[in-house]
Amino acid sequence: MDSRISQFKYHILMVFLVTVWGMEWSIAKDALDHVDTLLLMNVKYFFGALLIAFVAKKMTGFRLPDLKDLPFIIGSTFLGHIVYLYSEYVALDTVPIANITVIYGFLPIGTILVEKLLFHRRLSIKLLLLMILGVIGIALTIGTDLGDLAGGKAKGYLMCVVALLAWLGYLFLTESTTEKYGSITVALYQASLAWCMTTPLAAPKWHTISQLPPQILLELLYLGLISEGVCFIIEVTGLERLGSTICAVYSNFLPVTSAFFGLILLHQDLILLQYIGGFIVIVSGFFVIREKDYLDRLSPQS
Repeated sequence: MDSRISQFKYHILMVFLVTVWGMEWSIAKDALDHVDTLLLMNVKYFFGALLIAFVAKKMTGFRLPDLKDLPFIIGSTFLGHIVYLYSEYVALDTVPIANITVIYGFLPIGTILVEKLLFHRRLSIKLLLLMILGVIGIALTIGTDLGDLAGGKAKGYLMCVVALLAWLGYLFLTESTTEKYGSITVALYQASLAWCMTTPLAAPKWHTISQLPPQILLELLYLGLISEGVCFIIEVTGLERLGSTICAVYSNFLPVTSAFFGLILLHQDLILLQYIGGFIVIVSGFFVIREKDYLDRLSPQS
């Protein structure tokens, strides 16, 4: 019982995560109208690393990684913080946010297939059908049909696929390192490395930050402190406690939170079909988590 209560706590944190990240795309899209992509990433990682370092000092202290683990840490940082985020921000210039979420809806299916192929974990037809049902729910939620999905620019959709594959690699590499170092330490490694990786290209543009309007500066603080700092601690903690597939399932809720904030903040009207789609996403996600938990108990992860 205590274990189930503890697991429930991490599920609540993941709900908070997808709620905050549901707002991020709109905020990032607005900020990118005023800030260069690499500069935005660099500022975001700077504030995120500062916050994570403060949390790490209070809770776990600092620890240098072993040399043999550096390839995994650098690889996860490069895939999840550089390739993924850069591809996503480039895609935001040409592809509607709604269409991006449809493509990301295939992430849980990808994680389950990788687990099956590489780690020989159990896979059921029921689980796959529930995943596909969730993708259909995503399409209904954002009101996108196949014709609309194919109508955007090729480069934007290619960047979406690159981001999807990069995030898939990030999930598995990060899950392997958190087992040894803990979630907060790994989050600190990644945010710090990501800032170092983007600094050489972003530094020549640092002086432009002083010319930004106050609203954009606040958006940068939100993206750094909340979206990068707080949320990546939660994401890495979720990978450690819940596993990569369950964390990927929660990405399916992003279209629901995006549509919700569009309704509340942007006063965008929702049609009945979108409410039905949101309901399907939530229900299918709930049963996917239950089915995955059942399969993991039948075949414990090594």
